[in-house]
Amino acid sequence: MPGLHVAPDATVGVVADLVMLTGPVAAGKSTVAEQLARRLTHDDRTVVVADVDDVADMVGTPGAAAAGLWFAAHEAHGALVGQWMRTAIDVVIAVGPIYTVEEQAAFTRSLPDATAVRWVVIDAPVAITFARAQADPNRRLSRDPEFHHAAHRRFRDLLPAIPVELTFDSSAFSADEIADTIVERVWHPTGASVVEAP
Repeated sequence: MPGLHVAPDATVGVVADLVMLTGPVAAGKSTVAEQLARRLTHDDRTVVVADVDDVADMVGTPGAAAAGLWFAAHEAHGALVGQWMRTAIDVVIAVGPIYTVEEQAAFTRSLPDATAVRWVVIDAPVAITFARAQADPNRRLSRDPEFHHAAHRRFRDLLPAIPVELTFDSSAFSADEIADTIVERVWHPTGASVVEAP
């Protein structure tokens, strides 16, 4: 069947590559994830994108945050990623605001033992992220100024706890440029770095 890729049994048990895209709200994590997935599938890799926001959206009204289930969404997201890591998938791209040691533990708890998480921060100044959120009619809570600024401050405060391998400023680089650089650095690593604007 055209377009159907069935991995040979020998690949089951081989741990997929895992890239974790984190950063403040509206920094462009999902857009970068889409571009990264496009590049990797073009290279004949099977890719899963797992966004913690999609998991949180499974909670009905009033929502995960209002129901006090945001941390449970982190745990469910980690379990989902862990299960995908145990399949014949080549790459899992995880997306979400995973900052604290506790959030990181919830994310990594269900991962296979041999998993190496490649932590990538997609960042942007709050003025940029807030303007993006305001321009996107599909956004809900992140369009609220108080919530948005508080979420951004939380990210800034907790950034030192994130085991960052690469950091990108999405106000200086396009999603395409960031995805290209991630492919180059993750699959041809040169060490931890902050990628500076040209």
